[in-house]
Amino acid sequence: MLDWLIIGGGIHGVSLAFHLIQRQRIPHERIRILDPHDHLLARWESVTTNTGMDYLRSPEVHHLHNDPWALRTFAQTRAGQPLADFIPLYHRPSLDLFNAFSVSLIQRTHLDTLLITGRAQALTRCEEGWQVQTSDGDITAHHVVLAIGAGEQPHWPEWGRTLQNSDAPINHVFDPAFVRAALPDWENAVVIGGGITAAQTALTMAVQQPGRVTLLMRHPIRISHFDSDPCWVTSICLADFERETDYDHRRTIIKQARQRGSMPSDVAEELTQAVEAGLLRLKFTEVTQADGDDSAITLTLTSNEKLMADRLILATGFDPIRPGGAWLDQTIANEPLPVAACSYPIVDETLCWSPGLYVMGPLAELEIGPVSRNVIGARLAVERIKQAV
Repeated sequence: MLDWLIIGGGIHGVSLAFHLIQRQRIPHERIRILDPHDHLLARWESVTTNTGMDYLRSPEVHHLHNDPWALRTFAQTRAGQPLADFIPLYHRPSLDLFNAFSVSLIQRTHLDTLLITGRAQALTRCEEGWQVQTSDGDITAHHVVLAIGAGEQPHWPEWGRTLQNSDAPINHVFDPAFVRAALPDWENAVVIGGGITAAQTALTMAVQQPGRVTLLMRHPIRISHFDSDPCWVTSICLADFERETDYDHRRTIIKQARQRGSMPSDVAEELTQAVEAGLLRLKFTEVTQADGDDSAITLTLTSNEKLMADRLILATGFDPIRPGGAWLDQTIANEPLPVAACSYPIVDETLCWSPGLYVMGPLAELEIGPVSRNVIGARLAVERIKQAV
């Protein structure tokens, strides 16, 4: 039996594994990470590659290590140029630097040896902990941590689902099967979305085929350095949130705190410059109707204008439903596990959902707050869980 099984090999799961190995000195043979991909952080890599991200939205002190300045120290070892891989404001790191640092942590602590490739299919309590049924057999552990992200539940508008079912040339940038680099050439591609992901995707595609990309946004460009105020990492905002005992109110606070459909000023400036240079077109409008076949799509916009596309990319975020799906629904019903009206876990301050069962990422947001899904949310979750180790 393992001491710890972490379900999810993304930013959050790897952060916790690094802490357990590096700081808690738990032997490697007592920890495993269950993830469907063939290497750790694979989903992070595919999403950031698809969107064409160059720099993180997070500042330099947000990363997988517990020391906030560890990334800066790592950067200073690269070509002797301190901060060379950061941009203002807040010294946001390049994706290449962030990934190189993450890989160095994984290699240094041999976290790759912890990976079990597979998917959780059921979770049941057993005499000494929890049993996880996977696609390749059962795993038992004294402690199980659900570090599941929302990466496999992209939001599709209803008309988008209809097009998808008709085999029209439509993709969602967050679809696990989507590979932007594998797209065939297009005559007129349309990207739909109002935030940083849509802007970065459209800019990247415009570099591939200049002048053949249109970005549709339903609102003017919204500038926000982060997707929520930095105070949500501190007691300045969290004190009142933690005093709130009504979980419906906590959910409302989280929704209001998130700057959805926004982008930092540098991305907005790059987008504006690309439009002025004719590299891409930008329209502030919405789709009221969509028709298509396997080769082309006709979009009807709010002005009744018709827009033709032979490639449509959705960057419309994630569905707000709780990650985990049917197998976690079954666990909640069978154990039973406490959930709020929004179906998200009700946990204690150590993120313990039930003895030996912990959560991170989106599943922890009713306790961690609006930044729970973010990179910094991983560190905050680790700090909570370590109290129970």
